[in-house]
Amino acid sequence: MKRFRSMWAAPFAALALLAGCPKDDTQPSPQKPGPAPETPHTQGDHRVDSRPPPLAQPVDFWENGKVSKQVDAATADIHAQVVLDIGESWTPYLFTEQGNAAEDPKPNTYRKTYLALAQERFPKDHHGDRARRDKYLELFGIMPTLKVLRKRFEKVQALSCSANLDYEPLKAFEGYIVYAPGPRAARDASEVAIGDKLVPKLLERWKVDTVDALNADDLSTRERQVVDAWKKSAPRVHAVHAAQQRLRCEGYLEHRGKITPGVLDWGTHEALAEFERRYRVYGWGVIGGETLEALRRPPSENERLAVLRVLTERAMHAAGVIEDGSIPPPKGKEQRSFKGGDGKEHVIPNLEQNLQDALVKGFGLETPESTLAWLDGLGDIAKERLVSFQGPVLPEYYDGNMPLFVEIDRGDIWYEFPYGPDGKERPQPVERRPRTTIFTEYLGQRIPLARFGTTIGGWRTEYVNGVLMWKYKNSPPGEVIWDRITAAPVWLPPETTPPKSLLVRDGHGGWEVNYHETGPSYASAYGLVAAYHKKYRVGADGQYYIGGDEGIRSHGSVDYMSIMRRNSHGCHRLHNHIAVRLMSFVLAHRPHRRVGQQQVVYELPLTYNEQEYTLSLDSGGYVFMLNEPVHVNVLEGRIRGKLTQPIEYPLPKWNDRIGAYIAPDGSAVSVTNDGTMTQVPMPLLPDGGVPVLSSADGLAPPKPVDAGVSDGGVPAPSAHPNPAKPQAAADPGAI
Repeated sequence: MKRFRSMWAAPFAALALLAGCPKDDTQPSPQKPGPAPETPHTQGDHRVDSRPPPLAQPVDFWENGKVSKQVDAATADIHAQVVLDIGESWTPYLFTEQGNAAEDPKPNTYRKTYLALAQERFPKDHHGDRARRDKYLELFGIMPTLKVLRKRFEKVQALSCSANLDYEPLKAFEGYIVYAPGPRAARDASEVAIGDKLVPKLLERWKVDTVDALNADDLSTRERQVVDAWKKSAPRVHAVHAAQQRLRCEGYLEHRGKITPGVLDWGTHEALAEFERRYRVYGWGVIGGETLEALRRPPSENERLAVLRVLTERAMHAAGVIEDGSIPPPKGKEQRSFKGGDGKEHVIPNLEQNLQDALVKGFGLETPESTLAWLDGLGDIAKERLVSFQGPVLPEYYDGNMPLFVEIDRGDIWYEFPYGPDGKERPQPVERRPRTTIFTEYLGQRIPLARFGTTIGGWRTEYVNGVLMWKYKNSPPGEVIWDRITAAPVWLPPETTPPKSLLVRDGHGGWEVNYHETGPSYASAYGLVAAYHKKYRVGADGQYYIGGDEGIRSHGSVDYMSIMRRNSHGCHRLHNHIAVRLMSFVLAHRPHRRVGQQQVVYELPLTYNEQEYTLSLDSGGYVFMLNEPVHVNVLEGRIRGKLTQPIEYPLPKWNDRIGAYIAPDGSAVSVTNDGTMTQVPMPLLPDGGVPVLSSADGLAPPKPVDAGVSDGGVPAPSAHPNPAKPQAAADPGAI
């Protein structure tokens, strides 16, 4: 096994040096060295000391649910022992303030907020206000501490109602149940309630075991109607009712208003969404998929799995690994492998699963009862508390400075305008979704380590000269580099950003600036961390010459359901905890320089509903600069449709009131899927009158319109298939 020491081993080694003997300023006379001892603990035939050498930093080692010995944190990695900080002040490396004791600390302004939120202490500011509403933040990348998990676990374990929960309807149901307003769901639930009373009587009367065994000819017309309705709707209604009982037992239906039994009404939908956030389920507040799986598990088992997730996430960071089993095997093979130095094939392991299995074995977390007992046995958990367990042996391609590179597959690409002549969306099916893959190189092999779902750009609304237009926001293919990684990044909105998107309700009927959108915040446009895509060239001297910033990032996102499903403004979004894991892995295996907190001076006036607001920022993100950048190759993907290049100029939005696409000059135009605009007669109102346009139609105040194209504007309506293509306003990027 190749010796591997990640940067997280450095603090332990530094402590060993600091714990050494004090310096002796006297100068002894030179002496000849004596004979070397035959063994570390013997001299000649006489034993000097049978005790093992003192540990530089002793740490409790856990086996089978108990502490069996102490190991040396400074050398634990040599023996594949993972040293884990289970303390209350743990954060990912991105939110630390120094890498080791010898490094000068650089304050990280978001660290305090991260710790407060992880400990469920909500600050009295916009961070606390948002977190108090979201309530459970693991889904957003903020890992709860063990004290928080223990408190939740104890509360769940004390629920007497959980013993009476009926899981069978949830286990029997297959499919999805979504929120559907209207009377139909209530009518179905009412019919099922009638059937619940009648069907058992019919089974008893006709001496059959199942409803399918009933003979329709033996039933009255009304009985047949009830049975048919019951067979159709009972599985769905019973599943909803069982879920509601479960949600009520655990307190999710408190303060949700009137709940209709058997109906996935709005209160039940909101309760399901909160349930999903608590257990890091990526869902829509529905019954189905991972949400249904979690509902089928007892509450205490969900709590056990939450403890495993948090411990495993910390262990991934502590061990400096990223393999999570997400790389599919080659066609015709069961597992993906690499060729080792011995010339043999070795499986690329799922280190996330291996670490979780090792945690379960080491700490004894096999059952909810043993897991809660372990948490209770920790007592008062200090800010820092180091423990260790036997981890997996890392593959031989691991090293402190690994060659890493990233590939982003854009998947299926549609450049065509996605709306038809009637303003309705055109179908643009996507089969191949965008993904980000991180590789290492070893013995001439490209070894894929992990693959994550991501996003690419597409058609988004943007203000152009004060007019709200459609604009294709491209994720350009080609080779770029990551030369810096920014924790808790700040987004500086371009002037083309719609003002409403930068505002949020203030709780008093008005609006206020949404500083969660700009950050730093887990809910910011860039999430918890961002890597900046830069153009570059390599000089004859081998030095990198960094080009301009095109405003493209790989970053975290609070909009977790948009990953692989919806388009971005050009950036490659990742789930927040995945982005933190990925960028932490890069920093663990690439030499870098801790720059620290950036300061900015930025103001943007906003006008909405005739009210003036000012977005003001004075602090940027926390920056790490890579000594040698990571290469990123954004692949072309699979181009769908007839257009092979994006439409570079903005296109007008459809106006529902008028029934036409309205150009900035107030004229009606047709728009084809290749972006060609042609002026057409203005549709008349039902009374035969001509529509009067106003600012409510998204148009700027009247201006003289040139025959050609104004700077930063849109082309005049033209039948030509390739009208002039103006440059959109530059995105100043982010800090």
